Amino acid sequence: LHHVEEILESRPLALNSGQAAALDVVLAAVAHPETSRPILLLGVTGSGKTEVYLQAAQRALDLGKTVLVLVPEISLTPQTVRRFKSRFAAMQDQVAVLHSNLSQGERFDEWHRIRKGKARIVIGARSAVFAPLPDLGLILVDEEHENTYKQENVPRYHGRDVAVLRAAFEPCAIVLGSATPSLESWNNTLTDKYELLRLDQRADGQSMPLVRVVDMRLEQTKHKGGPAILSDKLRVALEQRLEKGEQSILFLNRRGFARSLQCTSCGHVCQCPHCAVALTYHRTDERLVCHVCGYQSIVPRKCPECRDPGILLQGYGTQKVEEVMAKVFPQAKFARIDADAMRRKNALRDTLAAFKAHKIDILIGTQMIAKGLHFPNVTLVGILNADLGLHVPDFRAGERTFQLI
Repeated sequence: LHHVEEILESRPLALNSGQAAALDVVLAAVAHPETSRPILLLGVTGSGKTEVYLQAAQRALDLGKTVLVLVPEISLTPQTVRRFKSRFAAMQDQVAVLHSNLSQGERFDEWHRIRKGKARIVIGARSAVFAPLPDLGLILVDEEHENTYKQENVPRYHGRDVAVLRAAFEPCAIVLGSATPSLESWNNTLTDKYELLRLDQRADGQSMPLVRVVDMRLEQTKHKGGPAILSDKLRVALEQRLEKGEQSILFLNRRGFARSLQCTSCGHVCQCPHCAVALTYHRTDERLVCHVCGYQSIVPRKCPECRDPGILLQGYGTQKVEEVMAKVFPQAKFARIDADAMRRKNALRDTLAAFKAHKIDILIGTQMIAKGLHFPNVTLVGILNADLGLHVPDFRAGERTFQLI
C-alpha cells in the first residue's frame, strides 16, 4: 500500500476543472510576479491543494527559480518533504529542511547548502521564511491560518506576514492555502489586496463527511458519578470500525488527566501562583501542572484552604480518555499524542509512522493531530467536548475553534 502511494505521489495527477483554473492563476503569478497579488487558495479538506502546490512548484523550478514551502508544525515537515521528494525524485538532494528541532550543526549544514545554491526547494516551519534562497520564484504557505506561524519570543514576527513581505521584495509569487483562512487574509481578499481562489469540491468527487452532533447533557444522565466522555453513538461507531479493521481518531484539546482539583467543602480550586489559572492534574507524573508557565506542584491530600480531605477531580483530559478507552475496548491498540506523551526525541514521528502502518487502531490526541495529516485508513473522527475552545479567554476563541474543528 505504501509503495502504491509513493508511485502515485511521484506522478502529476489529473486536475479537475477547479484545480486547473486555480493552477492557471498561480502559474501566471509565477511567470509575472511583479504584477501579481498574494493568492489565497481557499479549498475544502481533500480538495487537492497539495497537487496545485506541487505543479506550481514544478513550473517555478522549470523557470530556473527556487521554491520555499512553509508548514505550521514541525511534525508536518517529514510528510511534506516526502511528497516533494517523491514528485521531484531527480533532485532529492536539492531539498533542504529547516526548523528549530535541528541541532546547530544540522541547521548550519542546511543553511550553508541553501546559501551556496545547492538546494532549490526549502521546506520548514516559520523560521524557514528567512532561508537565503537565491532566485526565489514561489512561496507556499500551507494552513496559513495557524497561530503557530506567530513567534511569541523576541524577535516577534508572524511567518505568514513575513512571507508576504518577502514575496513583494523579491518579487515572487506567493500562495496562502487554507480550508479555514484567517480573518486577516479573508479581509485582504475583500479589499482586493489578495486574490481569492476557491476549491469547493473534493478532488476525488466524494461528498464531505457526515457530521453528527451529540448533546452530552443527555448522555450525562446515563453516566452518574462521573463525566460522560463517550456518547453511545460514538462508542458504537468505534466498535464498528474495530470490527472492520479501520482506524479512528479521538480529538480532545486538553492534555493531562483532569482539568482541575476542587474542594467539595469550600469550593477552592488549586491554581498556579504565577498565572492564576487552574492547575491540571497529570496522573502519570502525579503532579499538578500549569499549562501556561510550566509551574508544577505536588497533589495535596487535603484542601490547602480549609484542610478538608474531600478533593475531587473536575473535567478530563487526554490521559483520562486513554484510560477510559482501554477499559471500554481492551482488545484495541491505542496511542496518545500530546505534549506530555511526545517528550522523547522522534516520539511523534515514530507514533505517526506506526499509526500509518496500521499498528495502532485508535489515536487519541490534542491539536497536534489536527494539522493536515493524511491517514487513508481513518474512517472515523470523534471530537470530544467540541465546544471546549469557546471558553478560553481569547478574543479569537470562536475563530480558532472553527478552524481547529
